[in-house]
Amino acid sequence: MESFERSEKNAPEVSVKAPEVLLEKFEIEKTEVKEDAIETKDNSSAPQKSLKPKKNITTQDNKKKPTDQAKASVKQAKVMPPDYPEIMSEINKKAELVWKQYKPNHFTNEKIYLDIHYLGMTVGKIMVMNQGKKVINGKEVWHLHARFKSAPFYSSIYELDDTVDTYVTSDEFLSLRYSLIQRESKQDVDDLQLNDRDQMKTFWFYKQKKSDGKLRNKEKEAHIPYFSIDPFSVLFFYQGLPLKNGDVYEIPLINKAKILILKSVVEGRETIETEVHKKVRAIRVHATTKYTGETLKDGDLTFWFTDDAKRTLIKASAKIKLGSVTADIVDGK
Repeated sequence: MESFERSEKNAPEVSVKAPEVLLEKFEIEKTEVKEDAIETKDNSSAPQKSLKPKKNITTQDNKKKPTDQAKASVKQAKVMPPDYPEIMSEINKKAELVWKQYKPNHFTNEKIYLDIHYLGMTVGKIMVMNQGKKVINGKEVWHLHARFKSAPFYSSIYELDDTVDTYVTSDEFLSLRYSLIQRESKQDVDDLQLNDRDQMKTFWFYKQKKSDGKLRNKEKEAHIPYFSIDPFSVLFFYQGLPLKNGDVYEIPLINKAKILILKSVVEGRETIETEVHKKVRAIRVHATTKYTGETLKDGDLTFWFTDDAKRTLIKASAKIKLGSVTADIVDGK
């Protein structure tokens, strides 16, 4: 199988029709965050300043930049637009309780590989990686990346080479920019969502090119809860939650200008076998999904994370119409 490694120059770029002014606001800046600053800040066991902004506002020097950012975050979280839907306010209140439990627990260049199994066959592989910190509109963000490729034998049936990139704020873990690029046998898809926390809105742009050459474009905007993330970054969000046995988290996910509520239940600890760890103690999290106002079929997922400080994803399972798909951590590329 082809290596997953790509330089940033060779990485595919999402291509959709979107207003230039909006794209500029969510442009990934050239500025790089120093690695030593990342390690010092994110490997600390002490709570980050932005996790409990109310306390920081009263205890920190108002002239310090981090405190100003914390103040702005609190203001954005509390002051809603005049036309803000009541249902979003209700979702936001519940989500805020989850975010209060979150503590940054992420590691630069953390990379895992998982084999995808379906009907007893290995049909592909996923690489999931934390590519470190970048800057968007003056805000420090984590760049989280994944790539999925079909296995060589399966590619003769249907070839896939999909890429996901998401950028979440390093202080509160809020999704700002999410893109999905699908390069498949029967279609090419470019999917971009930009989440504006000033307007409390998401802007979704979608382009699909079918095998017959026909193009299909979509775009939509909608209100979002302040406390919300995209479907991919939730895997990293789990790393920062307590994950105590019996814990229940309702996490709002933004997907295609809709809000998906991911109800996650920590079912307990168990010992499982993996290619990498052999026998390892794991935390099992069962997640079910539903859209606001409607049920999402087959939204039944289970994740296993290492029961240690890193909370590394080592296994996942999803029920689908015909059986289930599983992913297991493996060595190498």
